Amino acid sequence: MSSRQGRKAAARQARLAEEAQARAAATRRRRLQALCGAIVAAIAVAAVAVAISSGGGSANAASGGKLTGAAFSSSLFAGIPQHGTVLGRPGAPVRLIEFADLQCPYCREYTLQALPTLVRDYVRTGKAQMQFENLSFIGPDSVQAGEVASAAAAQNKLWNFVDLMYLNQGTENTGYATPSYLRQLLEAIPGLNVAAALRASQTPAAASALTQASDLAAREGINGTPSFLIGPAKGPLRQFQPPTLTAAAFAATLNGLLGGSR
Repeated sequence: MSSRQGRKAAARQARLAEEAQARAAATRRRRLQALCGAIVAAIAVAAVAVAISSGGGSANAASGGKLTGAAFSSSLFAGIPQHGTVLGRPGAPVRLIEFADLQCPYCREYTLQALPTLVRDYVRTGKAQMQFENLSFIGPDSVQAGEVASAAAAQNKLWNFVDLMYLNQGTENTGYATPSYLRQLLEAIPGLNVAAALRASQTPAAASALTQASDLAAREGINGTPSFLIGPAKGPLRQFQPPTLTAAAFAATLNGLLGGSR
């Protein structure tokens, strides 16, 4: 081999070694970022659990205990515009629609793990607007709670009610969504007229809102909860199923729609 060929071979080997080192470093960074993300998510979940704890033991309102999370929920949504089923500023550039059942335990998981961070980082800052569509298919408790949620929406307090419902969720179809339980949730919502909401929950309009949500889900091909549509506020929305129900799982898509800014 000539000296020139030898130099070329040596240079090629050096370049390959540098590229291998760069790939290894990138892999280590990705692993570290994933680990940090998992730690942050775990801390966030723990923080929510501590914040909603009222010191009254593990029993919540669904099991006859003290209402859980009223102060936390009130603070989460304070000052953010609500209009019917929509949370957030009208001019927000990104739109996220959630399809959920108030008895769905996975919907509760999303509410505990992801929602507070998404509200804080995207909705409160005016970057995203959220919409809640109540499917109410699991059973009678879903329907009863859903009709009260519709009544809360008529007073622009839907998100407060939904959040409290998930924070005090009982076991599916055990009959826990009693009038006294639902009243207790309503009474914990700042500025809501409880008597008017209870009357409104018994009207055809409350039931019609649930039918409209089901019709929208059918048109969009939604067949499970929680399910999401996401996209630009003035453009088409697409189905989005995150790999996990954490804020980090939504962040890449939201940031992409926002042009990479946060």
